[in-house]
Parts: sequence; C-alpha cells; structure tokens
Amino acid sequence: MANRSKAKGTGWESAVADYLNEQLGQYREFWKDGDRAVRWRDPTDRDNIRRNVQEGAADIGDLGVRPFAGECKAEKQFDLAAYVRQAEAEAKNAGQQFGVAYVKRPRAKTEDGYAVTSIRTHAAIVKALREAGF
Repeated sequence: MANRSKAKGTGWESAVADYLNEQLGQYREFWKDGDRAVRWRDPTDRDNIRRNVQEGAADIGDLGVRPFAGECKAEKQFDLAAYVRQAEAEAKNAGQQFGVAYVKRPRAKTEDGYAVTSIRTHAAIVKALREAGF
C-alpha cells in the first residue's frame, strides 16, 4: 500500500510541475510521430519548475517554483494547517520567500486543485507584487 500512495503522490507532483511549466511558458510543444510532446524551452532556466530530491530533516519541498517552495499533497483527508506549516518550513530550508501547498482536489483536473498559503504569506505576496509595480 505504501508504494501505491507514493506513486499517487509522485503522479500529483509531476502533474502540478507539468501544468505550471506549461502555463508559465517553460515548455515548448512539438509533435513526434503524431503525438504531442513537450521539451524545455531552455533547460538551464532557473525558472523551470522541477521536482526536488527529498532532503530528509532539511526538506526543501516537493517543487521548486521560485520564489516559492511547493509542497504537494494528494490525500483523502485534508489537513490544511499542517500542509501550510510544512510548506513554510520548507521555504525557509530552500531559501525561498514563500511556501505554498498544492492540494489535489478529488476527481478533478490538475488546474482545479488548490494552492494554499497562510494569510501572512498571502499578505507578503501582495506586498511583493505591489513593490514590483503590480
């Protein structure tokens, strides 16, 4: 059962990374043998969303989504407080400004999942955007 749960989590991490990369223009699309495929526009771009290697006690999150550390959760029961706490701790470990939990919505498309932060983090994001002229 543990392997099945791990596979589900890995699948969610990959789905979120792929969706964000596509939406943020990090991938380019091409057709190979009649099938759609994607490839990095620039494999060395630091803005590519990548799955992180697990780091143990100093975990840096499941996804690097600069300036966020992303923690992916695909569970039947939600514990938003724990997810946000974990994401914020991992953001500190990763040297990122913000932590975000990407929570899978049951029986829904990837883009219909949830990106969850604390109100403290949300306020910091709004402040950073305003300071950047948005």
